[in-house]
Amino acid sequence: MLGEQLPFFEHLLLATDQLGSHIPGSTCEWTWWDVEVRDQQSIYATDATTMETQTLPRRDAVVFRVNVPLIFRSICRAADWRWDYHEVREAEGLSRIAVDSHSPSVQLSIFYASGDLDASLVYLAAVSNKPCVIFRSSGGDLDANSQLMLQRMQSIELALPQCTELGDRGIVTLNDSAMQRLTDFRRQHIPPPEPKPQNQCLDVPAGTTWNSVQIHFVDYETIRVSVPGSSGIYHYTQLGMANSRNAKPVKQWQLLRTYADNHGVLTWRDSGAAQNVKKQTQELNKKLIASLGIEGTSIEYDRSIKGYRTVFRIEADG
Repeated sequence: MLGEQLPFFEHLLLATDQLGSHIPGSTCEWTWWDVEVRDQQSIYATDATTMETQTLPRRDAVVFRVNVPLIFRSICRAADWRWDYHEVREAEGLSRIAVDSHSPSVQLSIFYASGDLDASLVYLAAVSNKPCVIFRSSGGDLDANSQLMLQRMQSIELALPQCTELGDRGIVTLNDSAMQRLTDFRRQHIPPPEPKPQNQCLDVPAGTTWNSVQIHFVDYETIRVSVPGSSGIYHYTQLGMANSRNAKPVKQWQLLRTYADNHGVLTWRDSGAAQNVKKQTQELNKKLIASLGIEGTSIEYDRSIKGYRTVFRIEADG
């Protein structure tokens, strides 16, 4: 049926050990001829209308199946999804394909339902209340029951025949319409960013990580924070590290200074390591993340030194 386009699609097909019962006719793709297998070398195709018979090469009678994992690997590379392919044993015909983790706060699972879509939706609704993306193998409109379940699950479906296209190099990608649906869907489930404090002047680019941050104590009360393309000077009061009663620095600010004096490392042997350093470090972590708007852990426990190490670079003044 593919005709001259077969070489273009052939890498997406896998030959099985089965032979088909019918093949498309040689003159009209909608006229199917019966296949008769007398032995491995004698295979014939017969037009049931005219009773015309012709010898059939074994290759033309072999049943091929679509290489679904390869197709989704191509889609994942194009969409920048994390590959996580495995069959869901509890639901026949359902496979987990990938995870869309474009936003740190949202992890959208990508599934493929090759069988009964309603059965797959029932299973997913029973085991998880998280929104997801579900691909299906067939096109056509969804029935009312499927639409209702998808709405309740706050999920979307994409029909492979309608949402994919084949690039010049035979790579399967999502078409523009599908990409727009996914973009809109992702936006619906990403919580709006918290507004920056009015006194926060640091412009943190999206995707900034703590290992690209530098903190330098200008004096005892202020620090300079630098990220690629931006920097700002902060007083400890701007970072939420002032005592509400007397406006003096809290213990977390003093601990940050201790980290600076020790080049970002703090072990139990250091003079600034109090007995509750673990709790104070956790509080310092929270305040830095909240005030600077950079996600992730800013200070980690290092087993090799039996202490804590800042992910960012930090220096004392002078």
